[in-house]
Amino acid sequence: MPLSKYQSAFQEKLAARFEEVPHSDPSKKGIKLEDHQHIALEAIYNGLLLNRDRMCAVASCGSGKTLVEIAAISASQAAKEQLGINGDRKDLVITEERAIVAGIRRQFARLGIETGIWTGGRKELEQPVIIAGIHALQAARSRRELTKILPPGTIDLCVLDEADCYLTQRRIKTIESLNPRIVTGFTATEKWPDGRHISDQFGPVVDRLNLVEAMKQKINVVPDLYIYESAIKEDDLRLKKDDYDPAVLQAAWKHAELHKAIPEVYGHLLSENLRRAFPTLVYVPSRDMVHATAESLREQYPEIAIAGLTGKDETDEVEEAMEGFRNGEVQIIVLCEMGKRGMDLENAMLLIDAYPTKSLNKLEQRHGRVLRKIRPGSALWQKGWRKNGAIIAQIAPKAGTFRPALFTDIIGGWEEFQRVRGARDREGGGGAPEENLIAQVRAQIESKRPPAHVSLVRRVDILEQIRKDRPQFDEDGFFRIPRRYVKREPPDAE
Repeated sequence: MPLSKYQSAFQEKLAARFEEVPHSDPSKKGIKLEDHQHIALEAIYNGLLLNRDRMCAVASCGSGKTLVEIAAISASQAAKEQLGINGDRKDLVITEERAIVAGIRRQFARLGIETGIWTGGRKELEQPVIIAGIHALQAARSRRELTKILPPGTIDLCVLDEADCYLTQRRIKTIESLNPRIVTGFTATEKWPDGRHISDQFGPVVDRLNLVEAMKQKINVVPDLYIYESAIKEDDLRLKKDDYDPAVLQAAWKHAELHKAIPEVYGHLLSENLRRAFPTLVYVPSRDMVHATAESLREQYPEIAIAGLTGKDETDEVEEAMEGFRNGEVQIIVLCEMGKRGMDLENAMLLIDAYPTKSLNKLEQRHGRVLRKIRPGSALWQKGWRKNGAIIAQIAPKAGTFRPALFTDIIGGWEEFQRVRGARDREGGGGAPEENLIAQVRAQIESKRPPAHVSLVRRVDILEQIRKDRPQFDEDGFFRIPRRYVKREPPDAE
């Protein structure tokens, strides 16, 4: 079957989905698309008119890009059904985490579309639509083995969910070995700090919706931002520094400051009568911190149901915790790296970010978990959840050696911060200390029961900043506190 014939049929079915993605059962109601989703699908349609077989769309976190992906897959399936060529041919969605695989599969199921999955040791490849984790594809002992499982020519449409995650040579070669007929990439963060861009590998960006524009259009909620500083004073601790590796001590000290601050920040933001109405996500730097933080929160707030999730958890455990969160049975989920993308938890109202990073991409993906709106008519809507705003609380540890990226940087402050600070921080050589050593020293620090000093540095009206189209800077030109990170320019500097 020539590509042009399949592509023409795909294009026709895609055009039929600009307004609504149909349910596989004609007697059941499909899902209506919002204007920005319609625009993204139309951009892909126009790309097909130009005979493009590689293209990308950039959508803000929480804007509903998964529904656009499903609309494309649904159109491909309808096209092949019309041509009578489904047979052994497949459509493939590639994504990052096991939790995201489960979330995407659940959204397909809402439209009656059966899917197979390939993730976490599960390989169900009989269905014409497969949702696969990139790690599962890479786990094949060789590309030759992968092509035996999914022979070249098998894949008609390959959707790359979180397309910026596949810019390493190994992942590029893995996807290329599948030789899909058409590739469409979707992500909120299109470029790496080193300059690598999704369009370098997966075709031009045909549609773009950034987070600021999405908040202006009320596609995403606009959060209240609280910036806290946490500290454990050296005088309160009196450690013999010569007994520790300096890098391990510094990391452990930072983790202890973050860990001890989280329960206090949660209590400061939410009075007891609000806690069940504000489902909360907490992000921390390590698996050990997930368990320690979940336990600390349980001790301080025994009336609240708390789950801690790491990349080591089984898929069923992750799904159970997420479903409990959506049902209101779990009030807090503590996460580390595994929860940075694609967590389908639109009812999250508060995000406590205790995972300092310099990466704006990581930050935007993480904060996007709480910026999602609840669609009228959705399962969460029917359960009574409503959401007109959200809260983001970021904790900057005093012991940190770098000023972390903050939400204000996403809306335009990063370049100004670089100018005020001067040269970029240089990463230290030798790599990060081992996580278990950091955990041991952190436990030693906390066993001394030092008081935690947590202070609210600033509350930021993000809506006001968006209206001004610029961040608000203080007298030093520095919007983001703490000031210890500022490198003052000499008076005669330009």
